[in-house]
Amino acid sequence: MSDPDGVECRAEFKGHEIRVFSTWTQDARLYIDGVCRDRSIRRVSLRKTRILSTNLRIGTDDYRVEVFAKALLSIRLQLRIDGRQVAGEVF
Repeated sequence: MSDPDGVECRAEFKGHEIRVFSTWTQDARLYIDGVCRDRSIRRVSLRKTRILSTNLRIGTDDYRVEVFAKALLSIRLQLRIDGRQVAGEVF
């Protein structure tokens, strides 16, 4: 999803809402169940770059949540859990 202020992507994973939002000024945030778990002001490049990450514990299982970004004329986001894409654009 795109809007004039930035790009957002969302996913639900095992009952948890995961949301990523990145503004055109390169401020990116990763939320799980409404709580900001990681934030970055790292500049997005032409190459796919991991800009955010956190761990999500559900019961005794741990999952690695990562956000990749790529920018040319617009910011593109990709959300992965344990290396598998669950939301965002393919790049």
